[in-house]
Amino acid sequence: MKVKDPVCGMTIDSDRAAAHGTYDGETVYFCAVSCQKTFEARRAKR
Repeated sequence: MKVKDPVCGMTIDSDRAAAHGTYDGETVYFCAVSCQKTFEARRAKR
């Protein structure tokens, strides 16, 4: 399944994502661990 990294906007295959996490009940996929860390840091500031 093709998904979009919420940080950088890159389209990636969910099966090949470098990282993923569950946020607010939804699985979010990332192209790189650095994008996941950026996403988590932004959420922590809220």
